[in-house]
Amino acid sequence: MNPRHDPARPADPAFRRRGPALPRHATWLRHELDDWARARALPDPVREALALAGYEAMANAVTHAYPARTTGFLEVTACEEAGAATVVVTDHGQWRPPPPVAGALRGRGLALIHALAGRTSVDTREHGTTVTMTWPLP
Repeated sequence: MNPRHDPARPADPAFRRRGPALPRHATWLRHELDDWARARALPDPVREALALAGYEAMANAVTHAYPARTTGFLEVTACEEAGAATVVVTDHGQWRPPPPVAGALRGRGLALIHALAGRTSVDTREHGTTVTMTWPLP
């Protein structure tokens, strides 16, 4: 895995990562995304919401995109432009609608993403899902 962001080094203007759709990789990507947002000096409320919503989208890809006992890939990109921060999470699996009734601890990821982001879109296709989350910046 790549080392964590070095605060002495300027942040890349865009964040691009691709890796296996595994829980440990999604956790690592959440920290990388948070480091990127911190290095870009995004306001703390935006940075925190961006990291959490991005992680929820990644966790959904890990849990729901690929058949049991198979590992696919997920891609995460982020950019800051035109007065907004945008995170895009893409998988290449098969969309499965959420269960009709959420369990006590499950089924709340998309609702949380919608609550955290200023604007959210979920684009489902036969061979993948893309979740785009945007936050206006002050």
